[in-house]
Amino acid sequence: MLAMFFFLISALFFFEIEDQRVLNRPVAYSASLVAFLLALLCKTQVVFLPVALLLCAWWRNSPVDSKRQGKGNPSRFQREIVRTVPFFLIAIVLGLITIWFQNRGIGEEEILLGPFTRRLTNAGMAIWWYAKQVLAPVRLMAVYPQWRFDLPTLTDWLPLIALTGGLLLLWRRHSRGLLFAFAYFIVALLPVIGIVRMSYARSGALVADHLQYFADISLIALFSAGVARLWSTGRREIRIATGTIVLVLLGVMGSYTWARAGVYRDEQTLWQDNFSKNPNTWQGHNRVGQLLFNQEKFTEAAPHFEQAVQLKPELADNYNLLGLVYCRLQRFEEGIAQYRKGLQLNGERPSTAQSVSTATLRVNLANALSLTGNSFSDLARAASDQGDLAAAQADTKEANARFTEAIEQYEKALTIEPEHPAIHRNLGIVLARLGRTEEAIPHLRKVLQLVPNEPSARETLEAIEAQRQ
Repeated sequence: MLAMFFFLISALFFFEIEDQRVLNRPVAYSASLVAFLLALLCKTQVVFLPVALLLCAWWRNSPVDSKRQGKGNPSRFQREIVRTVPFFLIAIVLGLITIWFQNRGIGEEEILLGPFTRRLTNAGMAIWWYAKQVLAPVRLMAVYPQWRFDLPTLTDWLPLIALTGGLLLLWRRHSRGLLFAFAYFIVALLPVIGIVRMSYARSGALVADHLQYFADISLIALFSAGVARLWSTGRREIRIATGTIVLVLLGVMGSYTWARAGVYRDEQTLWQDNFSKNPNTWQGHNRVGQLLFNQEKFTEAAPHFEQAVQLKPELADNYNLLGLVYCRLQRFEEGIAQYRKGLQLNGERPSTAQSVSTATLRVNLANALSLTGNSFSDLARAASDQGDLAAAQADTKEANARFTEAIEQYEKALTIEPEHPAIHRNLGIVLARLGRTEEAIPHLRKVLQLVPNEPSARETLEAIEAQRQ
């Protein structure tokens, strides 16, 4: 809401410039510009403000006022066009920076928007959807169902055609107030209706309740103006009807808000509410899985991670989480398989080859391989004690293969995160277990350099030094 505050302050100061009572117009203009910059730094969704200012100037500047200016004298609207130039420059610069950061943050994650024709049709549908949410905000949820991103059909164009036709009709009828309200609503939504690739579309849904706050202003103001006009008629029965409708609406909306507030008691409650309306949200399953995992409810967490993988199979982090929970459930082979899938997925994308996500996958895979290597070593000893030399030999071979691969994965992870103490520690312990003490010592010493008195590294290093003596 801080962005909204600065947004409104900027607009207020901008239009104060034309007020004859304002003594220091440069100060008012500078304050407007600074407030706009602060609003952008809070939330760059407000990049549309310069266009909104021009729309408002057009609405305020009636054709009669323009004719009174005479030739050679710029109208109020023309002066305000010039004044918005710095606003446009700031909006363009910070808008482009935001797009760059958003796409950099997304990385190689696939975010579907479809061809340009589909983006246009989805934009038309999104505008109608948001208008419906203002009029009837029911069945609210954190993440809405996924949209379509294939080639649009003929019927998919109807919302956009109806929208364009409605605006043209208002233009022809010279309904400046209505046209301004609806045009502002559309302009305010342009940054968040799926035209440009942004992280809010990760879920596959192009709409979210929190993205329409700036746009809602115009429709709420239009409704309020309509109520005020009805009230000003002076007729008693109209006033009673208007007041009754407003009170009923306030009561209904207030009751729904009160009931809805309970959904936000905690994150798990929020997602359970979402699942009751839209069970196919990978983000919800991912988050609930992590919540249950942190509570050590691994059996309950596993189905959520499995669902997240099924719904978002192109995201390597989902495989990492599923691998983790499988390993906690002692299902190591299944966990290793999930880690391999995640690494394979990242390996197909060059930009993720050196990412932290890849390093995490490699470390978790190496940890699982080390654990299963230990298990095979134990099996080999048991088989040897029972005189089953063939089984002992096979288990030893499998254990060595797993330890060797674990070492390889740890070393690759260190190329990405060379100062990570846990990787050095685990690698040093595995090397020491295999008798490769000279290779293990530098890693164990590095751990103690990064984390003095780290117990596992210190004990392993002391054991190696004791053997040397």
